Amino acid sequence: MTAELWSMLGGSVVGFLFRYLAEKRQNEKELFERLIKLNQATTDNYNAAAQRVPVDLGKNIRQIIVLTILFGTLIAPFILPFFGVPTFVEVDTVTPGGPFGLIASVAKKYFVEINGFLYTSENRQILVAVVGFYFGSAAASNKS
Repeated sequence: MTAELWSMLGGSVVGFLFRYLAEKRQNEKELFERLIKLNQATTDNYNAAAQRVPVDLGKNIRQIIVLTILFGTLIAPFILPFFGVPTFVEVDTVTPGGPFGLIASVAKKYFVEINGFLYTSENRQILVAVVGFYFGSAAASNKS
């Protein structure tokens, strides 16, 4: 092979590589520009959503929920009995079956009126969860 042939082949390969790299760089540039436009559109959508709903709305709703829970767990058990508000509790009774369990047992539900306020373990669990959440979020905040 002559030097001219080697020069032509080398020039062709180098030209191909430079063209390939330029095309690749152009594609990456276009992809980057599309991603920037997509990011800008997403940011615009977030800003438009923030404009539609007041910022304090979620905070106010959480405060109402916490106040309701605090009323139901701390205040209502002491105040509601004075007003004579009747409270009905669902009670399940199971009548055992016949000898050796040959006859199916019968379950009955009935409601019993109690005086005062029914304070269940669920009320306590809700109160503990809310208090834990607020103490945890207060400890994690970095207000200066």
